[in-house]
Amino acid sequence: MSNAFMTLSHCARMATRQAFRTGNVHHVIATSSTFMPLAVIDEHQLFTLGDRLDLTSLLFWADPFVDADTG
Repeated sequence: MSNAFMTLSHCARMATRQAFRTGNVHHVIATSSTFMPLAVIDEHQLFTLGDRLDLTSLLFWADPFVDADTG
């Protein structure tokens, strides 16, 4: 049973809002849970889970500084 509102686009918007709110990179990952098929985590949680995730688990990332003007 999964939440119908927990789509990739919904989680991507949530990750983007969290990234701009906190200043940290946020990621959307696929989980093996049927109750929570997608999760939004920050970069610190990603490093903690690093060995348990594969590259296909990472579905989206939001970096608040990717479009920052460096000049």
